[in-house]
Amino acid sequence: MRAVSFCLLLLLVSCKTTYRRTDISSISEKEKAKVYDFGMRVMGSCKTRQFVPLSEKEVGKNGLVALTSDKVLSACDVLDKTNGNLIDMKLIEVIDDTSTSNSKIFRYKANFERNEIVREIRIWLGTDGKFQGIICETWQNKYEPYRKK
Repeated sequence: MRAVSFCLLLLLVSCKTTYRRTDISSISEKEKAKVYDFGMRVMGSCKTRQFVPLSEKEVGKNGLVALTSDKVLSACDVLDKTNGNLIDMKLIEVIDDTSTSNSKIFRYKANFERNEIVREIRIWLGTDGKFQGIICETWQNKYEPYRKK
């Protein structure tokens, strides 16, 4: 009986994953400013063409510390062709993913010079206060976890 119950529980859990949204007003202004400033600095390097490497103090020992100006500027080239320069970002929602990745995911709707393709800037902030990731992709109204392509 326990085995059947366990199998049913696994089936239920695997069928539908829900993501907990955090009320934006419950996040401190300091934390919101930190994430916003990070996103604008990284994405703003497209306009200035000068990328300041990230330190382990800011991003820890994850893949972001290996982010080079060549990688950033290559992504900037793609964005420049489709959207132009970033003007601003508006925080739309925060996903609490601390149970699986020890992070909060900040979803911003990006405002570029040209918005034929609406973009999302997604930033992962770890529970340790360090950044775990940043991506820019086509905006989806419904949150879908990022999957490397």
